[in-house]
Amino acid sequence: MTKQAAELAKKWLNDAEAILITASNGLSISEGLNLFANNQKLRDVVGNDLIEKYHLPNLLTAFAFQYPNKLDYWRVVARVVEYYSNKYTPSVYMKNLKQIVGDKPYFVWTSNVDHHFSLAGFNNLFEIEGNWLEGVCSEHPEKHGTYNLASKIHELYEKDQAGELTETDIPVCEQCNSPLDLNMAGANFQINQHQVNNFQKFIQKYENKKLLLLELGIGPRNQLIKAPSMQLVAANPNSRYITINKGEVLIPDLIADRSIGYSATIGDAFTEILTGKSYGAKTQDPINRNIENKPSPQELQKQEQAIQNFYPNYMVDQSFRPGSFPMYLTIDKNHPSYLHTVQYGQSFMYSIGDAAIVHCFAQNGQYYKVRLGLDKSKNEVHGFYADPGTFIAIETTDNNGVGFSQISTEIPSGSNGEIFIPKKEKLLQLFPNQSKIIERLSIKE
Repeated sequence: MTKQAAELAKKWLNDAEAILITASNGLSISEGLNLFANNQKLRDVVGNDLIEKYHLPNLLTAFAFQYPNKLDYWRVVARVVEYYSNKYTPSVYMKNLKQIVGDKPYFVWTSNVDHHFSLAGFNNLFEIEGNWLEGVCSEHPEKHGTYNLASKIHELYEKDQAGELTETDIPVCEQCNSPLDLNMAGANFQINQHQVNNFQKFIQKYENKKLLLLELGIGPRNQLIKAPSMQLVAANPNSRYITINKGEVLIPDLIADRSIGYSATIGDAFTEILTGKSYGAKTQDPINRNIENKPSPQELQKQEQAIQNFYPNYMVDQSFRPGSFPMYLTIDKNHPSYLHTVQYGQSFMYSIGDAAIVHCFAQNGQYYKVRLGLDKSKNEVHGFYADPGTFIAIETTDNNGVGFSQISTEIPSGSNGEIFIPKKEKLLQLFPNQSKIIERLSIKE
């Protein structure tokens, strides 16, 4: 049914009021940047001298390796970044993507660090793991900010090629003279708050409109982008979802009726989307959801009313990760997640929206709270783990003015799903200093 998929993809594109593009390694690989490959190109770019000296099997290892000689680390950085970014020419995929977007409002959400979207002229961009053309102070990452290193890396590359590179050339912070790190995911990573704010505004504006989510080369196990973006689609019945990932397409049942999956190259899929004609790309067409053994409307209403006290506006994706059911909950000031616990420990991750505050009442009598978000200047963390038996409640903040917070957690597949509610009187006795929190976030009888 590839003909139907091509025609429908073209129609969805034409009808869309805005486009959200999400991208990961699959797009980079299509453009010739493979972080995992051990091939001749790796040797050509990094150089046999460094490959053999440190036995580097791929680019991912080359960037993560703890070099005893810091100069060699910057040699690797200069050679790779010069080749893949400073000398970057927009690929045919980027040119086709611009045709797809046309004059529609759009935003790009990517975990790729190559900065290719920006270099290709996509300005509405959220690089959730940073990019390798930026540096950050290794000693005072929050206070001293980030640096554009494109020209500096080009200078390092030219000196390296001329055999003139010395330790005095290593990039340092202009404010404290400490060495710079690349501003990518890691201990010193500083997320671009301007990008975050613009992304939040885009989501807020189009979350209930005809939003087309176009996903490029994101594997099924990508929790960082794929999971929350599928939740966006699930929460908005006007949205449509097109995913392109050759060999491995994941579409949950919950959104299968308004999704198209291309198990094809990005180039082949783009051709069909742009023309509305089938050229033989392997697709998964929209399908009706599986409604076997569906509970009665009365049972569904009762179940929904009970669980939304603790997991407001939730979605469980039972096909996403073997051994667990990832759950996504959206809270706002009128719908917090009230105090509860479960029989197992839980990890919680910030997804999108405003930051969230998680209040934790541990079995050892300690109270603590965690701010889930992306702004380290406000002591926010991206995720944390709550020990078994810890009573938690989650409420949103208004730090980005979006009006809601989206959090993800996981439920082990072997769990019976029980939720335990604390006795408010007992909790007040144990935690008298937190009485206002307990009164506000205890389940209403």
